[in-house]
Amino acid sequence: MMTRICFTLIALAISVQTVIGQEPEVETDWRHHIIPVEARTFNYQTVPRGAIPEHRFVLRNPFKETLHIGAITTSCVCTTIDFDEEKLILQTYEEAVIAVQFRGDMFEGPRNSTITVVIDKPIRTEIQLHVRGEIRGDLNISPNFIDFGNVELGRGHSRTLTVTYTGPNTQWRLVDARCENEFIRAAITSEPARVGVRVFRVNVSLDRAAPNGTINSHLVLISNDTLNRREIPIPIRATVGTVIRVSPPALSLGVLSPGEQSPVRNAILLGTGPFRIIKIESDNPALEIASKNPPDAELRLHSLSVSYRNPVDGEGAPEDGIMRAIIQVTTDIPGLTPMFFVTASVRGQE
Repeated sequence: MMTRICFTLIALAISVQTVIGQEPEVETDWRHHIIPVEARTFNYQTVPRGAIPEHRFVLRNPFKETLHIGAITTSCVCTTIDFDEEKLILQTYEEAVIAVQFRGDMFEGPRNSTITVVIDKPIRTEIQLHVRGEIRGDLNISPNFIDFGNVELGRGHSRTLTVTYTGPNTQWRLVDARCENEFIRAAITSEPARVGVRVFRVNVSLDRAAPNGTINSHLVLISNDTLNRREIPIPIRATVGTVIRVSPPALSLGVLSPGEQSPVRNAILLGTGPFRIIKIESDNPALEIASKNPPDAELRLHSLSVSYRNPVDGEGAPEDGIMRAIIQVTTDIPGLTPMFFVTASVRGQE
């Protein structure tokens, strides 16, 4: 469940940290390992009146230490933030999503906002994310995003947008609609012009050849308006066939002594539809993995138990005090092989 949170801003502190698999980089800004600099800015471009487009910033913990997010704030009421409070603490390899909505239902004109993410563990610092866009009062699009929902594999689907222009340009019209996803198509038709109003219909279809998986994309509507922003992005979402989410995506088995057996931890595989587990594999032979469901069970939810027999040395032993492994699950759905990370720390082997 995504829960809106707002915290108090904390002062900036920058330091150096060790990234897993890398040597410490002295006097280097390590925050780009959490989110690259080029991924910290997003331009919503043209936002129609009433639209609330969303952009998702992804943070990742690549460090040995646990990462704790102490605060997330926004500098402008033109943006709201959704964040899963359970992701305030990130273990090694875990990710968190900050969803930022641009409030075209409340404002008009150019707007920009800075989202400040305060990290207080293992080191206090800040990461600033930036969004901007122009909210057009003379444009209205209904609905303001396309959500195909769950679509059965091989069926396809379609939705229709209504675009209304009420500006002074009597020649204004939509001339094209494009999507970066090859399985999304769009066709534009116009209604007879009325005084002060131009109305267009955009039929958006999801091709029946779309493969299994999740679609998060944008349809870009293009107008002939050379004075204002010509491109109008519309968010598109769809879940085709069965999609499996692993929780947690990074499983920590804790801190162990040499030769100690870890506690058993559980990983949940949740699908949008039922599936069978055919095979479970790991790149570390010291991991013990078992399904807690009956063999060949066709279910939407499967539970796996994971533990680690920590060898003192040899195959499966930790490196530099950290055990890192990948578990991959083969299902009965072609191409659907979810995976997740497993880590453990070992005392006395740092």
